[in-house]
Amino acid sequence: MKYHALVVDDNPDVLDDVKDRLESLGHSCDCVTCLQCARDHLAKNSYSYILLDLEIPVRYGRPSRIANGQNLLREIRAMKGYEHIPIIVMTSHGHDSPDLAIEVLRGNGAIDYVKKPFPDKGHTLEKAVQDALDASGRSRPGANHLSKASKTQPVQAFECGEMVFSEDRVDLCEVKVCGGPECGMIRRILDELRPVNTRGAFVAYSGTELAKRVKCPAGQNGVAGAVREFRKKTAELLLDEARIQCGPRDIIQSGGRGYRFTEKISVRDANDDPVNGDGDPVNDPESPADDPANDPVNGRHDPVTGAATDDGLSDRQRWALGQMRAGKPVRVGDVADQHKCSKVTAKRDLTDLRQRGLIEFTGPPKTGHWRALRGRDGQ
Repeated sequence: MKYHALVVDDNPDVLDDVKDRLESLGHSCDCVTCLQCARDHLAKNSYSYILLDLEIPVRYGRPSRIANGQNLLREIRAMKGYEHIPIIVMTSHGHDSPDLAIEVLRGNGAIDYVKKPFPDKGHTLEKAVQDALDASGRSRPGANHLSKASKTQPVQAFECGEMVFSEDRVDLCEVKVCGGPECGMIRRILDELRPVNTRGAFVAYSGTELAKRVKCPAGQNGVAGAVREFRKKTAELLLDEARIQCGPRDIIQSGGRGYRFTEKISVRDANDDPVNGDGDPVNDPESPADDPANDPVNGRHDPVTGAATDDGLSDRQRWALGQMRAGKPVRVGDVADQHKCSKVTAKRDLTDLRQRGLIEFTGPPKTGHWRALRGRDGQ
């Protein structure tokens, strides 16, 4: 099968680069420099996929505007026969932001985007093209492998995420967002921000305080720059690899109390069990072994019937169980926020409910939740 693409960009150097890359894949292409030329080619020819720069003129020699590319994108998607053609948007550093890429992905029908100048590793132009063809079913027989997050998967807003720390990397929503000590400043910043205080909230530091703690020679300005770059990079990685739309302040907040992780973030070590973690009553130093509520038999089941029992529950546990029996999913952060307790305490309470046979954890660690099991009362 021979793939034939339409490439729309008003920069001749970019068109030459794209043509070379597509020809290396064994594809052919028509290259045009404006909206009207694209319309003319679409009316006369058929294409396997389209590569579209947003900032193009209506006609050659006219001013280039991002709105022109957006209009063309919507127009193509509305054309008969082009309803499902893969369209990949090419975005320019310094002009098109991640927010704009998200807009064209979610609202205007593009299947993916790739940044210019085109990278030679990671999410390359060639990879974007192959992923788009695979996802659309237009690839050769057998070539139906999708990337980690399918490009047809809808983009979702970032609502919560688990940040997992290990010696050599930091993952958020199962996407690597930072490496180990070799990453320097930003890794030290993340390590400083991960603890919680006695109220269960993440620690917060002013720019000056944080600069001293991470030994930043450029002071608070250096910290601000590192955080700004991390926000931008993380937003791009989550969008590329997990189809998650992440705002600049969804992970690290600043101002007010200072730099700190947001309430949307939960943190754990890579060696911790994602469900039990440090909240397991057996291993948690805050949960004494001689506490009757933690007795593996007497505190959790009726001694006669052996059924799960609600006896001896704390107010936090009763609230959480009530929420779950009402059909509402509950997470550790929900209990901690409602009762102003630490996440360790909240996790211990939920683990105890699980050991009583009253609740269970469902779903993957980063997006799962606790739910009630059917008990004596049929709940």
